[in-house]
Amino acid sequence: MTDPINIKRQFLNALKRGTGEAYLIIKDNPKIDFSNQIIKGALNIFAYDGQCEGDRATYIFEIISISKKKDKIRKAVLQGLATEHDDTWNLTHLFALAKLYAQQNDTEAKEAIYNRFLNNPIEGSDWVGASEILELDGLEGLFYVAEKFGKYIEQNPDDWQDDGIITRFQAENQNIQVAEELKKKARTNKFIHIYLDNIQRTEINLKAQRTKPQQYNDIVDEVLNSKPCISFARIRKLTEEEINTIAKHLLKETDSANIECLLDIFDFHKFPYDSQFILDFAKHKRTSKNSIAENAIHALKHLKSKAIRDFALNKIQSSKNPIDYLELLILNYKRTDSKLLADIAEKAKNVHKIERLAGIYTDIFKENKTKACKKPLEILYSKMNCALHRKGIVEILLDNNVLSDKIRKELKFDCDLETRKLTN
Repeated sequence: MTDPINIKRQFLNALKRGTGEAYLIIKDNPKIDFSNQIIKGALNIFAYDGQCEGDRATYIFEIISISKKKDKIRKAVLQGLATEHDDTWNLTHLFALAKLYAQQNDTEAKEAIYNRFLNNPIEGSDWVGASEILELDGLEGLFYVAEKFGKYIEQNPDDWQDDGIITRFQAENQNIQVAEELKKKARTNKFIHIYLDNIQRTEINLKAQRTKPQQYNDIVDEVLNSKPCISFARIRKLTEEEINTIAKHLLKETDSANIECLLDIFDFHKFPYDSQFILDFAKHKRTSKNSIAENAIHALKHLKSKAIRDFALNKIQSSKNPIDYLELLILNYKRTDSKLLADIAEKAKNVHKIERLAGIYTDIFKENKTKACKKPLEILYSKMNCALHRKGIVEILLDNNVLSDKIRKELKFDCDLETRKLTN
């Protein structure tokens, strides 16, 4: 490919996905100006889930370092930091990027970080930027953050703060008695005093709001009557005896609402009795009145039988949403299914469907080691912007000895620093 327009388009696509291909394209095309595309990646994180994946600052900064117009991009970054007021994860990304400039003795970038912190914060994201200040200036940075919060609280007395920032800083600085240093500073700094008082009031209020755990007659009572529902953490910790008790009750339950609720448990645990019982529920017509069929389908992913496989293939090939039935192949996969999975991946355009496919295909090929994983996983790799699932896909390709040379070269410059280590 020699057309600059197409090369720029390919570069931006790789940049949005966060793959190392972007770095290699810029390296191989030194005469092309990619600055406008890089600025898009600097101002927008482009991750599928910025909260879970974290910032892409190191990734973008490395690309900036070999670009033709570094000053233009730097100015855009600092301007973006000052003006981003809508997206929390774009802002965390910009703070992290500005920190990398500051760590190279860029005083203007450091000043931009300090000026932006808690200045017209995004609602619910007043913490953004604190970690960069602490990384740059340690305890003095913490004093600044505490004072800035104190000033903010004075102007916004209904605001509340917890001790999360202080706790994390203490964990990362074992040699400092952080609480004592803050108390000492608060004696002469009224704003730090306001901040610490606010944290204390928050802790008192949270304790007062805690309710006593509800008591239940047994595990079935707990599943059916927890409000709003039994917690995910509790479901994960169910004992084998509790799972059997729930399953036995499900076998005789007749109330639709209760069946729906009990089936949901087997999204996380294997149903211990005849799989046909769950399959019969899965064959129910889907309705807006309840989620019985949907919950049963989720439960089938832990079960294996020819009948389940036949049901899955029929639905995958005839349903408007074949993705809803793909999990059933985790334990019912055959090598010939690779073409079917590749075809579905090829047709996927929606970013959320691509993300769902990545999770399901990862589960399928973790359970079923085969070189046939190569084509469907490579198709998803070329489309997805989730760095976490991309790492899982690369691990499976490596485990099956089918990682292409192209992807291997890109890994060194991937946006996910853990993914970079996979071929070391």
